[in-house]
Amino acid sequence: MNHREIKKESNLLYKAVLPLLEKGGNFERLVLTDLAKILQICGRSHGELTSNELLAFLVVFALIKRDTEKLHIAIDLWDTSSEVRRNTEKEMLRLLLELTNSTNQSEQLALPSVLNKFDEEKGANYLDKVVNALYRFAQVIVKADGKVTMQEMEALSQIWQLLHSYNSSETYAQAIAPENFSLPVQNVDDVLAELNKLVGMENIKTEVRTLTNFLRVQQARAQRGMAKTPTSLHAVFSGPPGTGKTTVARLMGKIFKELGFLAKGHLVETDRAGMVASHIGGTAEKVDALVKSALDGVLFIDEAYALKPLNSTQDFGQEAIDVLIKRMEDYRNRLVVIVAGYTDEMVTFVESNPGLKSRFNRYFYFKDYTPDELVAIFNKLCKDSHFKPTEAANQTLRALLNTLYDRRDRTFGNARLVRNLFEKTIEQQANRLAVISTLTDEVLTTIQPEDIPLLEVLLPRQSDREPTRQEAINLNATSVLDEPLPQDGIQQLTTLINQALQPDGITAKANLKDHSLQILFEAETAPSEQQMVDFVNEMLPRLKPSFITQVQLYGRQPGAEFPAWSQELTV
Repeated sequence: MNHREIKKESNLLYKAVLPLLEKGGNFERLVLTDLAKILQICGRSHGELTSNELLAFLVVFALIKRDTEKLHIAIDLWDTSSEVRRNTEKEMLRLLLELTNSTNQSEQLALPSVLNKFDEEKGANYLDKVVNALYRFAQVIVKADGKVTMQEMEALSQIWQLLHSYNSSETYAQAIAPENFSLPVQNVDDVLAELNKLVGMENIKTEVRTLTNFLRVQQARAQRGMAKTPTSLHAVFSGPPGTGKTTVARLMGKIFKELGFLAKGHLVETDRAGMVASHIGGTAEKVDALVKSALDGVLFIDEAYALKPLNSTQDFGQEAIDVLIKRMEDYRNRLVVIVAGYTDEMVTFVESNPGLKSRFNRYFYFKDYTPDELVAIFNKLCKDSHFKPTEAANQTLRALLNTLYDRRDRTFGNARLVRNLFEKTIEQQANRLAVISTLTDEVLTTIQPEDIPLLEVLLPRQSDREPTRQEAINLNATSVLDEPLPQDGIQQLTTLINQALQPDGITAKANLKDHSLQILFEAETAPSEQQMVDFVNEMLPRLKPSFITQVQLYGRQPGAEFPAWSQELTV
């Protein structure tokens, strides 16, 4: 690759991240730091950073920093003055070391996590564009010396994984400061066009357009001084995972903003863990903080039914529901709440509380994607990441997805499954390319049929995987408890529980007192309250303990004086 092409590609990266840089805050530092880490990974794959790779970083750095002197060196002096080039290379190496040593996470990229959270809270769409631009830049770096080795292909695979790993970012608050962001200006038709570009979900698109038309009429009536029809925008999104519920919720927030029903229209996403605390008073604080962050926007609660576990009489989840209902009333003109989850569970959840039932009267039913739609999603992932499947590869892909679709159950992953399939595909492509000596752009971007993973790779055989917790319960219960649990069978019960939880590193102690079964769970990190409640609810029917009327659960770290949480269940 000649210097002109390197400079061109570097300029394309700058244009891709420029809208983000204009937001201010610490985004400039995050972009440069992650670029430095990407360079470090690429350089390590072939032993050193080459002159071409340093040139690519120099151009991006000079454009971001608006450093006219360095830009002059890159454009005018790099090819004409070897002394200036050597000195600049040394300066770039020092800068790279400074950037990569400025964080405790040696290789973890911070920008994807920050943008993932930023997009959720602000209803923006920076993540995909920036991540795709960074990955393209990594490809440029790898090809800068004119050849691509197996080690460099492995480096590209690692970078792709890092760019698609989203962790809790401690730097998020600093990254977005000062908080002066607002959603980009869009009209409603632009948002609807964005909705129409999504694969499938035709029934959802129709429902959203119908709601939009209704709100437009309400807006027109209000502008003419006519009485407004009372309108509740709270909604229930029900359906299987991976069907685009969060994406649609974000677009609806934008529509509400553009029509004047919300001032910001941003999306704040949470679940039970983000709302329920393990101590008295903590739940109300968490819910209030979430509501405050979502004011003038949309609060999206995933798996909302987990707030009301079955067979639970004392649970802070009910407190979260009560506080949420109160805040929905307090801020009825400033807050839209969307609850999401499996259809049956969401019906039970809403019907369980009159306050919820009266506030949620809009239902959107999301369906599994068809095999053809799953193929379209895969091809979009390829296009966004600069890959192109051949027709034969698409035929192999379609056959695989047809089989997976026919075998699906209620946990079928839909778009999430396709993303996992795409990741495995590019890994297998990298292995195939390892034996090719000459790698052109076409070779690097083409997906062949042999790159599509086999069914066995996605669905390992029973003998090749660890049993699930439920399978462990059933398997161990068969050998330990062929009959209903006797009153003196606490030791048997403790053995069963520990066998089932051993893969998770959790130990348990059980005690029976006045028909009340007490179980203490311990682990290095206090076991998840909801996971242990679900575990016991799965286990109890198998034990048939007629003499037990109540179950008390506790979770803590070994040696802790007090439990981190407690829970009471009625049998």
